[in-house]
Amino acid sequence: MVFQFFKGGEPTIEVVEETLVQMVLDGRDVFETAMDALFGGGKSKETKREIKATDRGINTAQRDVRRELMIHASLQNTVDLPLVLSYMSTVKDAERIGDYSKNFYDLVKYGANFEDAPDRDELLAYRRRVSDLLAEAAATFEERNVDRARELIAKADGFLDDYDAHIKAAYRSTGAASDAVARALYFRFLKRVTAHVMNFLTSLVLPVDRLDYYDEAKDDRD
Repeated sequence: MVFQFFKGGEPTIEVVEETLVQMVLDGRDVFETAMDALFGGGKSKETKREIKATDRGINTAQRDVRRELMIHASLQNTVDLPLVLSYMSTVKDAERIGDYSKNFYDLVKYGANFEDAPDRDELLAYRRRVSDLLAEAAATFEERNVDRARELIAKADGFLDDYDAHIKAAYRSTGAASDAVARALYFRFLKRVTAHVMNFLTSLVLPVDRLDYYDEAKDDRD
């Protein structure tokens, strides 16, 4: 990612916002690639390379955003400091989406395969739910749509309860331990991706001091 902040290109914040959107979309690519493997594709060198390459690009973008925000805050005469601080936090959540999405491929490496699972349709429905959430979050952030951001955050907050219920059910399962572990981790990773999407959207609806609000358990939010 090459920034053109001081070379007559786009204004800094606009480029940062575009990069943040692309990071979420790239994270969705990692998510989908890992999920394809989990739902029947299996392990492959090509899949591993694709996931690593995309994740590496996300990590590079995170460093670039932070560096250029710092340069912008140091050298520009007029700086929206709260926005700069907000994006310093938001870029972390954009990066974490890709990180947690990689974990679904770890399940494949451990031997998980949901292709013929008896609950495949239910597991697949949750996959689609989160994939759609990622796409909607990127579009909402790009459009700076505050009302839609609030709607998505409220919608996703309900998802977290579903994930917790499935994790508890897996813990109490009397079936094969490998099946229970795979499902507990599956829903745990879905929960983490969802929470970071929610945090990503908070930059549109919350002040700087309230960012990362949805990374906390509901009982611990204040």
